[in-house]
Amino acid sequence: MRILIVGAGSVGQLYGLHLARAGEEVHVLVRPRYAEGARRGYRLYERRRDFKQHAIFTPDGVWTDAEELPRGHFDAVILAIPSTGLKGPWLASLARSLGDATLITLTPGLDDVAIIAEHIDRDQIVRGLITSVSYPAPLPGESCPQPGTAYWFPPLTPALFEGPSNRVTPIVNALKRGHMSSKSVRGLAEKAAFGSGLLMPIVAHMETVGWRLDRLRDEKLSELVATMSQIRAILEATLGASAPLPMRLLTPATVKLLTRIAPRVPPFNFEVYLQVHFTKVGAQTRMFLDDYVAKGQAHNLPTGAIAELREQLGEA
Repeated sequence: MRILIVGAGSVGQLYGLHLARAGEEVHVLVRPRYAEGARRGYRLYERRRDFKQHAIFTPDGVWTDAEELPRGHFDAVILAIPSTGLKGPWLASLARSLGDATLITLTPGLDDVAIIAEHIDRDQIVRGLITSVSYPAPLPGESCPQPGTAYWFPPLTPALFEGPSNRVTPIVNALKRGHMSSKSVRGLAEKAAFGSGLLMPIVAHMETVGWRLDRLRDEKLSELVATMSQIRAILEATLGASAPLPMRLLTPATVKLLTRIAPRVPPFNFEVYLQVHFTKVGAQTRMFLDDYVAKGQAHNLPTGAIAELREQLGEA
C-alpha cells in the first residue's frame, strides 16, 4: 500500500515505522520546519528497561503542503494529530487529493468523525484508537545514546480500529506484519470517548499539582472523582451508552489505588511522561473540557467540577 501519515510526531513515527517494516510505502505530511528532519529519518527506541535497541524509520516521501499531494496516489491516509489539528483549510485540501483512499483518524474527539465527514464520504473513514505510549526521548532524568522517539506497548493492548471491513482489514494486517498488535473492533467511538473521559481529567488535575501523584492523592482526590463522575454522566447521555464497568466503579478509594499502581507498570517515569505529554496535548485537553461543559449544559447535567478544573488550567 501507499500510505500517507499526517503528522510525524511520536505517534506518526511509531505507526510509520511498523508500516514500513511491513513493506508498505510510507510518506509523511509535515510542517515545513520539520521536513529536513523527516528526510533524514527518525530514530525510535522500543522501551524495555533500557535504550539498547533502536530502529530507523525513513519515509519514502516527505510533503509539506496538502495542496501539492498527487491526487489519488495514496491507498490510505492516517491522521496522527491532536483533535485541535483538524481546524483550518488544510483538511479540505487533503480531501481533494484522496480519491477513494481510506482515511484513518487517530484523533480522539467525540465529534472528529463528523468534522472529517464534512469533507469526505463517511464510508471512507476508519476510526483508530492509540493504545501505545510514545514520547520524545530522552525524558528529563533519562539517558539514551542519541535523541529520538521512545515507545512502549502495554501488555494486551492492541491498536484498535473500526470501520468498513474492506478498509480496516488492510491496515490491521499491515501493522501485524510490521509486528504491531492490532485488531478490528466494534463500538470504538464509545471506547475512545470513555477512555479519554477517564484519563484526561487525571492529566489535567496533575497539571494543577505540579505533576506529583502524591499531591494528587492528598489534595485533589475528591475533585478528581467528581470531575470523572460528571464526565461519565455527560458521555453516557451524549453517546446513549453505559460507561465501562471500571469507570462506573470509580471511588476515592479505587482512584487512590490506581494512582499508586499505575506508575509501577511502565518502564519510565510516569509523572515526568505525563508532564511532557501535556505539553503536546494541552490545547486538546482544554478543548475537550470546554466540550464536556457544553454538552453537559445541553443535557442539563452538572458540570461544576469540570468547569472549575478548566478554569484552573487557564490558557496555554
